[in-house]
Amino acid sequence: MRPRKAIARARPDRPRPAVGAGKRAVALLLAGLAALARPAAGASAGIDAIPVCYDFGCKAKQVVAITETEWREVAGWFRPAARTPEEERRRIRQAVGWMEVIVGRYTPTHRDTGFSLERGGEFPGQLDCIDESINTTTYIGLFERNGLLAHHRVLERAYRRAIFNQHWAAQIVETATGKRYVVDSWFRENGVLPYVQTLDAWLDIPFFFSFRIDDPDEYEDAGPPRRGLRRDPRDEPARRKRE
Repeated sequence: MRPRKAIARARPDRPRPAVGAGKRAVALLLAGLAALARPAAGASAGIDAIPVCYDFGCKAKQVVAITETEWREVAGWFRPAARTPEEERRRIRQAVGWMEVIVGRYTPTHRDTGFSLERGGEFPGQLDCIDESINTTTYIGLFERNGLLAHHRVLERAYRRAIFNQHWAAQIVETATGKRYVVDSWFRENGVLPYVQTLDAWLDIPFFFSFRIDDPDEYEDAGPPRRGLRRDPRDEPARRKRE
């Protein structure tokens, strides 16, 4: 038997892949996957997983996700950027009050009254100073991470102790001077603007009791309580401009 001759078969001309094309394709694929894993441009860091404490000593903890629209309402208090540290501290008060209002839409913290249970607070949703100081520190940390603070950084919580009790509050530092301030939201009900006071003045308390409201004249922007929800009429033009 004669060996069969190889039959040449016509094949369509196919361009050979250039050297390294496979590696480039893999690199592009990986880059695309990495882009999908990153937050979209303009997304705000941390607003989809905000830990919130309540029911005393952070006994109850809930993770809250707020919307970009709600976050823009909060961020609006910092726009345009504050020119002075004093002005920025007033913005921090407003933004913390508004965060409490928004978070209260998702948690029972909207029921929170000033102090602990002295004003008829009930569970779930009542906050003690531990809950308040942790939450306020979380909120100010969000402001800092999203680039809203130009004159301050958030610090560890401030602490003071007397013979019969003790007290915590959120704490910030003025970056230009190193001067520390407390942002104390425990004395007022949910959504009402917290007190801002120098740390030295906040630590100067009676020997026996730490649960006291100091002379209101010592606080910055002293005045009647104002809610984040019920904005002062003087803020209305600025609010419309920010939104």
